[in-house]
Amino acid sequence: MNQDTRQGPGNGAEERGGISLRVGGLFTSSMLMLIAAVVMIDSLDQGIGWDVAGPQAGYFPFYIGLLMFLACLGTAVRTILHWPEGRGRLTTKTELRQVLNVFLPIVAYVVLMFFVGMYVSAALFLAWFMWRLAESGKPHPIWKILLISISVPLATYFIFTVWFEVNLYAGPFADF
Repeated sequence: MNQDTRQGPGNGAEERGGISLRVGGLFTSSMLMLIAAVVMIDSLDQGIGWDVAGPQAGYFPFYIGLLMFLACLGTAVRTILHWPEGRGRLTTKTELRQVLNVFLPIVAYVVLMFFVGMYVSAALFLAWFMWRLAESGKPHPIWKILLISISVPLATYFIFTVWFEVNLYAGPFADF
């Protein structure tokens, strides 16, 4: 008579929102088709034929890109043709939010690299994650955020640029 009436994961309490398997599959195949198209177009500049020495530099990348494009096109067409059958969930709204909490700062990091260089964007990226996405939900102390977000890019600078003499993109701060 004492039944547990709480609904946890898998007990019928499915969260609304998120991304369906259909949309996830279509989006993924479309993005991979875009990447394959970029590879094929770039390969055309390198040459995709044969010369006296054998295949030109773009030959294999072009055909690998073509195979990838065709496979993804097949996946996209199959997804569209079988649209009513794919009713499952790829992510819930909560899971999607967690993915975006990591993905969007990574995009910001990459974009910032073009303007302020790798070291400054890495410092901002580390500081953001330590402040915003701490495990317990409580941010780390400011002294720890500053210590780590400054010392890691600084150590990276000394290891690669000074000791190994491999220049990483420093942006406007390259002359310091």
